Amino acid sequence: MKRTVPLLFSLTLLFGTTACSKTPTESQQTEATSYANALFDDSYVHTIDIQIDQDNWADLLENPMDKTKYEANVTIDGNSVENVSFSTKGNSSLSQVAGSDSDRYSFKINFGKFVDEQTYDGLDKLNLQNIFSDATYMKDYLSYEIMEECGVAAPLKSYVSLSINGELYGLYLALEDLDASFLERNYGEDYGQLYKPETAMLGNMKQRDKNNMDPPDGMEMPDGAKMPDGTEESEEMNPPENNEQVQTKADGENSGAPKDMGQPHDGGMGMGGTASGADLAYTDDEISSYSDIFDNAQTDPTDEDKVRVIAALKQLSTGENLETCVDVDAVIRYFVAHNFVINGDSYTGSMLHNYGLYEENGVLTMLPWDYNLAFGGFHMNGDATSIINEAIDTPLNSESIGKRPMWDKIMANDENIQLYHQYFNTLITDYFESGEFESTVNRISTMIRPYVENDPTAWYSVDEFDTAVDTITQFCLLRAQSIRSQLDGTLASTTEAQEATNLIDASGIDISAMGSQEKGNGHEGGQGDFPGEMPRERNTEQSNKN
Repeated sequence: MKRTVPLLFSLTLLFGTTACSKTPTESQQTEATSYANALFDDSYVHTIDIQIDQDNWADLLENPMDKTKYEANVTIDGNSVENVSFSTKGNSSLSQVAGSDSDRYSFKINFGKFVDEQTYDGLDKLNLQNIFSDATYMKDYLSYEIMEECGVAAPLKSYVSLSINGELYGLYLALEDLDASFLERNYGEDYGQLYKPETAMLGNMKQRDKNNMDPPDGMEMPDGAKMPDGTEESEEMNPPENNEQVQTKADGENSGAPKDMGQPHDGGMGMGGTASGADLAYTDDEISSYSDIFDNAQTDPTDEDKVRVIAALKQLSTGENLETCVDVDAVIRYFVAHNFVINGDSYTGSMLHNYGLYEENGVLTMLPWDYNLAFGGFHMNGDATSIINEAIDTPLNSESIGKRPMWDKIMANDENIQLYHQYFNTLITDYFESGEFESTVNRISTMIRPYVENDPTAWYSVDEFDTAVDTITQFCLLRAQSIRSQLDGTLASTTEAQEATNLIDASGIDISAMGSQEKGNGHEGGQGDFPGEMPRERNTEQSNKN
């Protein structure tokens, strides 16, 4: 049965139960919001048509990096909503698509931007993901499925056939935004505060792009990442509303100023810059020291709210009484799913972004976001065998060891490690070894394949899609086999202790076949440059043609 409500965040281990329970918390026992059972019914491909003024559409294609919010009308499965805002979204992917011959952008619809309290069946914002760097069309989808399987509050998702002004545009992934409707669905009407932490270096790239500034001297790029013209931002983490342009039918504009860099510290690095809170390390009691967190608030926190976050980070730094500052069970569940799919473009990597930080009554938890580079897609220099056998107890890269307290402090407790392993055991048993995973992949790939084949803006051909589906299936089954070996002791669960002779052999897998930043439009008649290449001068003729 399709899950339409979030899963349990707190587990009482009774009667030997270690399953990723699907029992809702008290705030989740109400009936799911209407949109969860309608737009996010993933048993079929939905239809969305955007009606936007042709001049505005041409302007969007000419200036995609501005993220201007245009007034438009949208029809979803035959139901129309007028006067919504429609804009491009994303950061590094947006830069790379803007620098290629492709116009296949990700988009965001804000139903209530121009009409107060307007929603779509209770949904306030909708993301339309362009499935960038993903030949499987399923990396995000499967990552959130695995999160749900582990009891993590994850955004809802479904597939949509997107048309713009009545013309087919392509197959997109519809994704619930981490915003008010998500929070209410998961935590009730009296929900807490939500942040999407970003290192200051990443958060200011949008402004640097406008000013044609080069990245700072000495800035180093992690493996597999590219800096298009000095504009490498976080993947899909959008700045607050007041930092984006707004354009109504009257063409009025309102742009915000760049945020402060904050006070750097030695807690962690993000793309060559020092973190100001995105590593979740405590430095001092000053709000300004945590600009990575507070400058990226998705709600409207007061100073009192921010002080609670700092107090929680301070307590986390001690490693003691963690249940008073962290929803330990929820975070462990998050790391089980997150570490299965191996996403280096995240908190466990060097980028320090792509996660939500939720705070309620002084207790923190982490939420999943942006997995288009999961399943090894960010490990451009790694072979499949080393990636699939990544040790579950040492998921941090070398430069991050000891600098990620949300992992370090929680997993310093033996009971938490045991619980982590128990949840991993249940995930492998119930989802992968049971055949449910293969059934899901088969169902989704069969459903979307005709749309992939007829997708006019697709990055990949249908033959590449078929290969990618087979590859991600093999990848996950071998990953599950490796984790099973790590859990039963056949293979060590730490990197240092692993022996090459015991590794699960994945030499027959080509990670890039699933899509990566290095590969894009491989099919004849495609849109041109690979999205991972350095952008070049915009082809305005191609833009105006669409």
